[in-house]
Amino acid sequence: MKIRLGFITFFYFLFYLKVFSQDSPKVPDKIRIDNIILDISDEIKPTIQNEVDALHLNKKYFQVFIDRINIFFPIIERILQEEELPEDFKYLALQESALISDAVSSSNAVGFWQFKKETAEDYGLIINNTIDERKNIVSSTRAASKYIKNSNFIFENWIFSMLSYYHGLSGAKELVDPKLYGSKRMQINNETHWYIIKFIGYKIAFENFIDKKNYNSNYTIYDNRSFNSVEDLSKNLSLDKQDLLSLNSWINSDNIPLNKVYSFLIPDNKENIFSKSEFSRNGNLPQNNSQRSLTKVDEKILKVLSNRSLLLNGLPAIIFDSSRNIENYLNDFNISKKSFYTFNDISSNQKLVPGIPYYLTRKRKKGKVQVYLRREDESLWEISQLFGIQLSSLKKINKNNNSDKILLRKRSIL
Repeated sequence: MKIRLGFITFFYFLFYLKVFSQDSPKVPDKIRIDNIILDISDEIKPTIQNEVDALHLNKKYFQVFIDRINIFFPIIERILQEEELPEDFKYLALQESALISDAVSSSNAVGFWQFKKETAEDYGLIINNTIDERKNIVSSTRAASKYIKNSNFIFENWIFSMLSYYHGLSGAKELVDPKLYGSKRMQINNETHWYIIKFIGYKIAFENFIDKKNYNSNYTIYDNRSFNSVEDLSKNLSLDKQDLLSLNSWINSDNIPLNKVYSFLIPDNKENIFSKSEFSRNGNLPQNNSQRSLTKVDEKILKVLSNRSLLLNGLPAIIFDSSRNIENYLNDFNISKKSFYTFNDISSNQKLVPGIPYYLTRKRKKGKVQVYLRREDESLWEISQLFGIQLSSLKKINKNNNSDKILLRKRSIL
């Protein structure tokens, strides 16, 4: 009887889904993500269509999504553009958290982009008793962008890089044939990972229902460089303190540290905020004598972030551009040539290689992941740069290792 009732319930669910989702968009034969064409096979279309129909099933619930989209997508789109990621990654944030800042998964991933604590801190997010930047739309979107860009440096394919966001870099690499790195056309079928299928469903479900003309202009981002308390910030911008705190659940203290620039979502439009904060642009900034002094590494990391560069293995790095010479970079980051060469295990007569990350501080003795599958033409030095590991340590860890599986840290002994 229970089995029969289950089938009847399932039948009515499918009937309900079909009847009330007539207006949901239909899955096309192909879609485009940046420079990648995804050909959607007939065998997987029903699965994706179910994802799309489920999102359109309840119109009130769908409108709640749209309301959040109209607040947060303008911010996410701007950051993705600045970080040079495809705009379609905004649907990944929607998929991860429904754009709910306080979202927490069963595995204790938190915030808009569902970061776990260790990974979040590796990418520069502050997490302590009073601040959790995983709940900050600006900070978390920048961190997620850098994570995905780091993966794309290896895969040269945004879809595989997206998969790494779920499985981690090492996990994604185990699932992806190296011969497919750099693919510009892909077949989406029953073999495609469910995480990618779900993303495609979200993109199809929402993209034609978003009108940028309807984006909510009653919210803006205020980058705090002046105020050391939420009380002062709210008073000076003529805002209700509780409204400010409810929109910024990432901070649960009145104290605002001035060790970095924290971005607040403000319930006011940009023009009003500009006029209210005009005094702060004239140099009349409150001073905080108790401000924690930044270490040299902190300063370099902040410099890197402002220059839209990378954090690899938790360390500040730049991708060398052949249009600039080494002196330009050294002047930008206030590093001597000798230190730069030492940090990167290179000699003064060695040419910098475009596309390779170079570090602004000493690399670590081990990587975050256990193993890297070496490509045929890769040197240990290139791998040491890719993962932010000292070359001498990498050689020591891999002594007598003649396989293509390069150890990035010593194997755990159980």
